[in-house]
Amino acid sequence: MLEVKFSRHAIEKLGDTTSNKLGITQESIRIVLKNPEIIDNNDYPALMAVGRLDEELSLCVVYKFIENGIKVITFFPAKRGRYESKIL
Repeated sequence: MLEVKFSRHAIEKLGDTTSNKLGITQESIRIVLKNPEIIDNNDYPALMAVGRLDEELSLCVVYKFIENGIKVITFFPAKRGRYESKIL
């Protein structure tokens, strides 16, 4: 897999209460990037990978390709099914 770098915003967000409560980690973000259920490219060059967080929530990871890998811009939880109409 490509090298994954995190923006300052994403790193700060990893330390917030919601991320900690939901168990969102750099590793869970890497898992979504490696095996997304959905990839939304409507805002190209920014892309959004969506993967399962738990029974009720998906983890949405907004990223872009950079010279030597992937840069995670931000991430957020969303109700499962919210992005299922997007094409992989």
